[in-house]
Amino acid sequence: MSWISDQDRQQFQSDGYMVIRNVVPRSLAAAAVEEIAQFMGADLAVPRTWYHGYPENDGIVPLHHAQSVWNIRQCSQLYEVFTEFWGNPELMVDMNRCCFRPPCHPKWPTVSRGEIHWDTDPRIARPLALQGIVLLTDVGKNSGGFQCVPEVFRNLKPWLDANARHNSFHFLRPGIPQTGAVQIEGRAGDLILWSTLLPHGPAPNLSDRPRVAAFMTLSPPADSEALRSDMQRWWLEKRAPTYWRGMRGQLDPEPGEPAQLTELGKCLIGVKRWQDFSALQ
Repeated sequence: MSWISDQDRQQFQSDGYMVIRNVVPRSLAAAAVEEIAQFMGADLAVPRTWYHGYPENDGIVPLHHAQSVWNIRQCSQLYEVFTEFWGNPELMVDMNRCCFRPPCHPKWPTVSRGEIHWDTDPRIARPLALQGIVLLTDVGKNSGGFQCVPEVFRNLKPWLDANARHNSFHFLRPGIPQTGAVQIEGRAGDLILWSTLLPHGPAPNLSDRPRVAAFMTLSPPADSEALRSDMQRWWLEKRAPTYWRGMRGQLDPEPGEPAQLTELGKCLIGVKRWQDFSALQ
């Protein structure tokens, strides 16, 4: 089956994002929610336990190697979507982090109300880079989900010329108002893909439930033995990738045995070569 329609690709070109529905089975999403909540010390039935996260983490959960998270990374449907996007079956997974955003609450004013930003400097020319997030809980309007500003994406150069020339400009805090942002609603198992040139951020969570998600990106890797070696070591040692380390609350290493990988999962971190996986199909 084809996951990505012509309309999806047109929207990605014009607006900088696409939404692919029902990619990850809800059972896998529910298992990940449970492990993420446990890591956060949160009981989903007890609201006062939802606010244990460090304010400076802004809802990001430094959990990389839970078995449930790996089960989503090596989900065959997720792999099919990224293979279709890139037109390339030989991909590598980013061992990224998770997200737990409780509702805004007057007793906990440090809970994030969302800030539009870029994750990399949009003034620097780069090849196409993709970001992705899997919804692990249903997200409605004003439920703290993904929001973005396609208008800035469509007019990026003039926007940067007008707003990003001063020395105080920083891509993490560009001062883009949320008034023109588009909020993406969805259900657990949906996948949002967006260009690194699209300004985005979390919407304020005005619902009565936490929003839980996992950042997931599969991309064509550099042909590098060093990268494959690093990926395998991070998995075996249950450590975050070097570039993700240092967040408050991170366990280094994470406790327990390494996650069990399928044949697909082993290829996604370079334990096995893609030729071996193709031979099994």
